[in-house]
This record gives sequence, structure tokens and C-alpha cells, in this order.
Amino acid sequence: MTGTDETTLPFLMASLKEVQDTTRAYDTKAQIVGIGYIFTVKVIFELGSEIGDRPAVDLAIVILAWLIVIFPIVLFGAVLYPTRKVSPRLGEKGSHAAHTFYVEPEHVLDVDAYLATVEANDPKKEVAYEILKTASLREIKRRRFLRALWAAAISFFVLFLGQLLRVEGMLAM
Repeated sequence: MTGTDETTLPFLMASLKEVQDTTRAYDTKAQIVGIGYIFTVKVIFELGSEIGDRPAVDLAIVILAWLIVIFPIVLFGAVLYPTRKVSPRLGEKGSHAAHTFYVEPEHVLDVDAYLATVEANDPKKEVAYEILKTASLREIKRRRFLRALWAAAISFFVLFLGQLLRVEGMLAM
């Protein structure tokens, strides 16, 4: 391998590990927060059912309920599924990297060809490419996670207002 350096390569490997760990952490956060959101909505609906009779259910209420309750769950799910294929391209057609670090099985012909490609390339470029590629994926997941959190917060606020209005209506009777 060309370009190996005793300090640079370990630094890049540590950076890659951090990027990968952070990216996986968004998956874990989305799973935990999504499950917490589902349980919380169940509790909110149980409390809401104790307030009194429900208004007549029509199409607008059904659509609103789905937007308020289901949409944030879908957004949390969206954090889990972006892959490297949706992250920005980093000069794949140039000579930046041969993509030997993260191997896509459909592009590898055989072990000998892969090893020859590894030997012919600079490991720093390969690791640097993976750091940048994974960092862009991490950013996509971070933005999706924040969108899901905001949607859940708005959902909780709308559910709270709805329950307050129902309680207010019950008190006015």
C-alpha cells in the first residue's frame, strides 16, 4: 500500500470509527424515541377518552389524527433507512478513492482482484473517502431525527390543546 503514515492512518481510522458510531447512534435514538412516542400517545388517548364523549368522527378528524399521530412515527422510521447510496457523491469518477474500504459485493469480481486494488491504492485516501461519505450520511440522519422530534413536539401540543378544549367544553356544561 502506498502512503501509509504512522500517525495519519490511525487518526483517520479513529475518525471513521467516530463517524460510524455517531451514525449508528441516530438509529438507536430514533428507535428509542419512536417507541417512547408510541407509548406516550397511547397514554394521551387513554386520558382523552376519560374526559367525555368524543365528537362525531368525520373525514377531517381522521386525516388530522393520522397527521398528528402517525406522521411523527413515520419520520422516526425515516431516520433508520438512509443508506450510503443517498449520501452525496464524492468524485466517484475521479481518482479520489478506489472504494476498497466499504465494499459493495456486486462490484467485486473476485478476491485476487480486490486484493490487487487494495495494494494499488492509498489507504489514507480510502479512509478519508469513507469518513466524508459516512459523515454526510450522519448529517442526513441528524436532520431527519430533528424533523421527527419537532413533529412529535407539535403533535403533543395539538393533542394537549384538543384535550384542554374538551375539558373546557365539559366544564361549560
